[in-house]
Amino acid sequence: MFNVKTLANSFIAVFIFTANFTTEAEPNSPLQKRWLFIWCNMSDPKEVDRMISRFPRAAAAGYNGVAFSYNIPASKATDLTNAAKQNHLDLIAIVMGNPKDRNYVEGVLAQDELFVVHDGRATHQPDNPTRVPNADFEDVSGNHFKGWSFQDDEGVTTFAEHDVLHGGKTSLRMQDIGKNEANHCRISQPLKLQPHRQYLISFWVKTENLSPQDAEVKVLTSDAEQSISFQTFHVEKTQDWKEYQLVFNSLDYNEGRLYLGTWNGKNGKRWWDDLKIEEIGLVNVLRRPGCPVTVRAEDATRFEEGRDFQPIKDPILNPWHAYHEPPVIKLTANTRIAEGAKLRVSYYHPIIVYDDRVTGCLSEPKIFDDWRDEVKQANDLFHPAAFLMSHDELRVMNQCAACQSKKMTPGELLAWNVKKAAQIIRDVRPDAEIWVWSDMFDPMHNAVDHFYAVNGSLAGSWKGLDRDVGIVNWHGGLKGKNCKFFADLGLKQILSGYYDHDENGAEIADWFQNTRDIPGIIGAMYTTWEDKYNAMDTWAKKAWGKRE
Repeated sequence: MFNVKTLANSFIAVFIFTANFTTEAEPNSPLQKRWLFIWCNMSDPKEVDRMISRFPRAAAAGYNGVAFSYNIPASKATDLTNAAKQNHLDLIAIVMGNPKDRNYVEGVLAQDELFVVHDGRATHQPDNPTRVPNADFEDVSGNHFKGWSFQDDEGVTTFAEHDVLHGGKTSLRMQDIGKNEANHCRISQPLKLQPHRQYLISFWVKTENLSPQDAEVKVLTSDAEQSISFQTFHVEKTQDWKEYQLVFNSLDYNEGRLYLGTWNGKNGKRWWDDLKIEEIGLVNVLRRPGCPVTVRAEDATRFEEGRDFQPIKDPILNPWHAYHEPPVIKLTANTRIAEGAKLRVSYYHPIIVYDDRVTGCLSEPKIFDDWRDEVKQANDLFHPAAFLMSHDELRVMNQCAACQSKKMTPGELLAWNVKKAAQIIRDVRPDAEIWVWSDMFDPMHNAVDHFYAVNGSLAGSWKGLDRDVGIVNWHGGLKGKNCKFFADLGLKQILSGYYDHDENGAEIADWFQNTRDIPGIIGAMYTTWEDKYNAMDTWAKKAWGKRE
């Protein structure tokens, strides 16, 4: 369900953990918990074998447990448990990630979109079209693009290009962005929006020796203080013209500010052309109890699914792909809807944050049923010593009807959810440890106001953590400043470091030095998202080797 550092249903995190809270540390090690993080898909038997192959080296370096996604193939369970026992490694199951049913990702409301009936079908018709002046970049004066109210460094980093074109006679070229003192290169204009509508941004990009490969199209609030759109896109260092499509929801806003460019540029060239923003309907429409679809006439007459129109479903539903051709509404033979009728349709759709991050619903009962099945499956297969709950980086929250019906703040909703999740583990395995990531419960990290598309404040989310839930603290950038907060709550902590760059272990050593007087810090985890293990031995010596 949750997008924890787990990308949709494709990748799964794997960890190495220690035994339970009462286990004594080995000689010369002050830490009970000594973990290794592995990023791979554990439903693939070959990845299970690859993980097992690391056990001897991990044990030799002082790691004393292994945690991995609960969904290993049953055929590999015996091999895994035998290898872990031989290397004195406990097994820890990671559970409660993204939902199996795509309809159970968190949905955002698109409200009262206009559909018009013709020949037994109702198709979407924008009733307040968004206009982007000079979106094709054809109207220029020298290097100045008319209609765009803000443009960085005209004639220095932004140029009107007349030779490299996707369409028309002019494109926008951004070049040598390092000439800008802040490494910024942007063009912007105000944007009129209809609140609670689904929008598509499409545009074409070409690059040449671009470094870094950083490009963004953003919709911000009119004061540029908050984001309205959250998805990004990837460009190659050098590529021919390629079309990109981003989808966003206008949320509560009736105006915003459109930006395209880079906030971190340096060298090379990037061309933009033929940008368009349009309101769309029913793309990735979600169908579950907490995401109802309503169809009404403009006089508020409600029409019934099955009686007046056929069931609405997106056969290409894929929350991780922003756009595809949307479904239409097909009327039934005995419909009460007349030819030419104007309909107002409300529905829920997912939001992508960054390239392909989505978040699961916190409230639907089916979510908890699925989680219980995961915990039972893991328990039956390999009887893990502990479970890690995948509650982190929850960037879309408290938006769907199921969540809204609880009348809670996002912080209260998350506290309620994580308490129920922990109880599921206790019900299945009362003697197993329970761990959770730190960020969504940390007021110095993500438990804040204005967190991506979270509808409300996340303050107080930590109130859902009982004292038997351990914290995997992964904000190494704070160098321990947030550790006292969790210690004051009476929670044990493991410091999750490395993050693909602490090659000599200096950062984890500093983290421990800064927290030496804070009680309850009982472990460390070598965490790689890029499958990098060359430093795991050196890092381990700094993390739990003998220290003065």
